[in-house]
Amino acid sequence: MNIEIITEKAKNLFKFSAVFYLFIAAYYFFRLPTGGDEFLFLADLQLIKNVGWYDAIVQNVSISYMLLAYPLSFIMEDFAALKLINVILLFLLFLYFYYVGKVKLKSTYYYLFFFISTVGYFYFGTNDCLFFVTLIVFFNEVNNAAINKEFHFNLALTALIIAFFTRELLLVYMPVVILGGYILYQSGSRFSKRTVAPLGIFVFLLLLNIPSIQQNGSLSFDQKLPPQGCGVSWSQRQYLAQLMVNEGTLANGQHPSWETTKQYLDKNGKGSLPDGILNGMTYNYQLTIKEFFKDFASSIVYSFRSLSFMLLFTLLYRFKGIPTDKKLKLNYFVPLATLTMIMIFSVIIISYVELRWLSAVFVMTIVYYSELESQNKISKYLIFTNYMVLCLLSFYGVFRILNKI
Repeated sequence: MNIEIITEKAKNLFKFSAVFYLFIAAYYFFRLPTGGDEFLFLADLQLIKNVGWYDAIVQNVSISYMLLAYPLSFIMEDFAALKLINVILLFLLFLYFYYVGKVKLKSTYYYLFFFISTVGYFYFGTNDCLFFVTLIVFFNEVNNAAINKEFHFNLALTALIIAFFTRELLLVYMPVVILGGYILYQSGSRFSKRTVAPLGIFVFLLLLNIPSIQQNGSLSFDQKLPPQGCGVSWSQRQYLAQLMVNEGTLANGQHPSWETTKQYLDKNGKGSLPDGILNGMTYNYQLTIKEFFKDFASSIVYSFRSLSFMLLFTLLYRFKGIPTDKKLKLNYFVPLATLTMIMIFSVIIISYVELRWLSAVFVMTIVYYSELESQNKISKYLIFTNYMVLCLLSFYGVFRILNKI
């Protein structure tokens, strides 16, 4: 049978499985009980209602996310309000892609259905969804500018500003954000009268952060703080986690308790665990290099569950031509940004890389791969293989969820 015919059949099968997977996963994740970081944001809502916005901001809450969830919390349960906001944000992202971002390839949306259903965390009642959606909008506008498509500078700037005030994680993304800013500048973007809108949003969010700036000397962000008087930092806890994983005394992906970390410091001295990201990277160069390669490899391998071959095909396709180029082309933005972020997280996270931190670049990888596929720049046999694997992964995902319902 002709490869085009069987590829089309595999594609249609994947579309069906992706849509079915989407509904099953949405039903499952939306009905999950409160857990993990969701307790933190439920506490934020209650804190605002109990002490008011000013005192809540002083105690650090995610202002941008709370502004969206707070009104809804008066007409439904707090937990439902947090989750519904994220469902709305997902819906708006799809509307943005189709009507503003000009992503017209239908295959892109089916790939996104699969990705969202597999990872699940877009449905969780945390500010992750707001952060990733706004960062995705910024990256997509940059990518459009890089490939000479219509782009919207003020929208990109607005999305970046909201992401900046939503999570400190944006600081880790700064290398690719700066690259994105350079691409927008090279594409002719300049401040104008229309820029008053994003700048107005910036000033508004900055003013809301004044209580935290005055009392804490920083913007208001949610923080998973150790118990009072513990004397242990998150970076020390993460570093000990990796040491214990390497020793076989802790399962990979787990953290020791705060008490265990404190006992380790009391026994071995305050300098036995590095405090801070930079100190963690330079404390033991041999361990840092070893964990970099291990985390980098595991990030590529574990991303297969949510991206199939799309990440690998995108990186291999684009980067195979770089050595022959006299300079790095701007249209390499998405694969370069993705590779850069995987490397950054691999080197600064000593314990393990949570793939949700890479959601923004993974979604853009899907958009980028769809373009390569539509332009026949990837082998038809590889495309067929990818569709078949996606079908198997979709049915596997549905099977796992149905077993839990």
